[in-house]
Amino acid sequence: TPFLEYEDRGVFILCLTSNPGATDFQFLKVDDEPLYLKVAEKSVNWNFLYGNCGLVVGGTHTHEIREIRNVAPALPFLVPGVGAQGGNLEKVIEYATDARGESTLINSSRTVIYASSERDFAEVARNRAKGLRDRINMLISIHKNPGLLDLN
Repeated sequence: TPFLEYEDRGVFILCLTSNPGATDFQFLKVDDEPLYLKVAEKSVNWNFLYGNCGLVVGGTHTHEIREIRNVAPALPFLVPGVGAQGGNLEKVIEYATDARGESTLINSSRTVIYASSERDFAEVARNRAKGLRDRINMLISIHKNPGLLDLN
């Protein structure tokens, strides 16, 4: 825990990565629970002591995101894997955000940086990032206010 001892720093701990190789180790059973849940539980304890922990939770594992959020309801999540790796943005918002619709930092860098290889790269990347931001904000708003979609 040496990095946790820096009070003015935050630490994101790898809990469940978005790559296909995550199943090699992170799904292994430890005391009848997958390793990723053990990591989440330990991180909750560390956060209680140090107050500066977050979890990296891959957006390609939406079922597991829900499990991890149940174990770590107050920890911030850094969620890679949305976009090029195929993570479902709607499910990530639904399962990863906390009760206030917050505490989730979604990373979708490849979708933005490889949006164009032409001279218009900067403009296309900017528009892609803004579009993703707007979609995330809309989904969070719906998640926080489910009645927004009630058509009756």
